[in-house]
Amino acid sequence: MVHSFLFLYPFVMSIVWMVGGCVYAWRRERHPFAESPDLPETPFVSILIPCHNEGDVLEDTIGRMLQLDYPAYEIVALNDGSTDDTRAVLERMAACDARVRVVNLPVQRGKARALNAGLVASRGEILVTVDADAVLAKDALRFLVWHFVAPGSERVGAVTGNPRIRNRGTLLGKIQVLEYASIIGLIKRAQRVLGKIMTVSGVIAAFRKRALVDCGMWDEDMVTDDIAVSWKLERRAWDIRYEPRALCFMWAPERLRSLIRQRARWAQGGVEVLIRNASVLWTWKNRRMIPLYVEELLGIAWAYLWVVSLVWTLAFDVAHGIPWTYVAETGTWLGLTSLVQTSVALWIEQRYERDSLWRYYFYAIWYPAAYWMIGAFVVVWAVPKACWAMWAARRGRYATWKSPDRGVSA
Repeated sequence: MVHSFLFLYPFVMSIVWMVGGCVYAWRRERHPFAESPDLPETPFVSILIPCHNEGDVLEDTIGRMLQLDYPAYEIVALNDGSTDDTRAVLERMAACDARVRVVNLPVQRGKARALNAGLVASRGEILVTVDADAVLAKDALRFLVWHFVAPGSERVGAVTGNPRIRNRGTLLGKIQVLEYASIIGLIKRAQRVLGKIMTVSGVIAAFRKRALVDCGMWDEDMVTDDIAVSWKLERRAWDIRYEPRALCFMWAPERLRSLIRQRARWAQGGVEVLIRNASVLWTWKNRRMIPLYVEELLGIAWAYLWVVSLVWTLAFDVAHGIPWTYVAETGTWLGLTSLVQTSVALWIEQRYERDSLWRYYFYAIWYPAAYWMIGAFVVVWAVPKACWAMWAARRGRYATWKSPDRGVSA
């Protein structure tokens, strides 16, 4: 029974993601790629950039943001208690361009606290949150704003964009290029078809300010602000959409330690959201979120069972003989499924890349071989940590964290 679940869960979910991704691509992306949409109106946009000790990358980030193809926007840089030269860099750039505004927070209280301060200071009804080391494609704002001004968009609360990896020089960097295409992008497409998106991308997301105020803004005690605010919006019946043409270019961690730390934070944040939103299981108006909740629970159960099964096999089955035939058969099927999923995703995503994504296909086999193991172990570690963090949150603690490395090939 356990072995069947360990095989069937990733196998079935992969099929769901592939079918959902293809349906989305057929319905929304089969027409020729548009340079930029014609907007019936161009509301003022505030780009919020929270930053803590990001002096090395801010000049490049903000410099590129000032070249976006959109007529009315501002950049609100949120200095979250930085101890390096972040403040000096921001104030120098604000002096050079009136579109740049700086909010200095004297003590670090986390990304969510900075974003809440930015919401209060912003002048736009549409807020776009971007990480300090990321840059938007020139037409990204137009694609994001279209969802808020198109006919019938009154209940659109957020739109998540399409992150792309900039640093592709190491094995981990190449694997993450495939991950963001074959896993993250495909899952968001499938979830959009099924009705509810698990989370916006923290590196690029647009929000309607009224929706954020309605749901209580960002939670300052949650380690993953993007997942938490997504669930708050959807529980208040705000719609979250996915816009694959709104490209954002980001640096990915290329050191194993930094990657594990990042994934552990993501896993902890997901568990925290499940704990805080357990009431969706018995709240009728949130019934459409139950499949998301159950799928997350199944993922956690799969991680624990996989780790327990691995430990049991190494501790006891080695002496009596490991069932290599079963391991080889299931491993082969899951590996082939992962390769097919990657192929489907690259076929969909290739239109958004100048360089061929297929050149990274050789590294696709490393994803199930390495990332699934890393993911399973960090989930096992993250569950008790998330329970402790939720208890600490009741005592008024803020969720703060450090950015991962910017990539050794940067």
